[in-house]
Amino acid sequence: MGSSLQALEKQYMFLTQNLSSVLDACTTQEEKDAVMKQYVTARRNYWNSIHKIFHDDDPAIASLVKQMGVEQKQIESYKNKLNDIAKVIDIITDAVTVGTALAAKVG
Repeated sequence: MGSSLQALEKQYMFLTQNLSSVLDACTTQEEKDAVMKQYVTARRNYWNSIHKIFHDDDPAIASLVKQMGVEQKQIESYKNKLNDIAKVIDIITDAVTVGTALAAKVG
């Protein structure tokens, strides 16, 4: 598995493992819906890319993989700060947006 698919898998698996705690921290249905929307998108990004070919030597893909690493670290650093759920949702949204851009590069 190349670094591109690994980045998508890491994001999806992390969100899967932490989904219930993030949802529990949500105080409104709108927040829960926002989290679920990003979770479903991360899942789709991973599963739609699993049998496709990434060209990890493409500079655009390498840049997105690097950016996903930065975004993933931000998500991980905020998982214990769920009292600021709006910020957590923003971070998840940013990270999944990068994942979507990476998944769009698959051949």
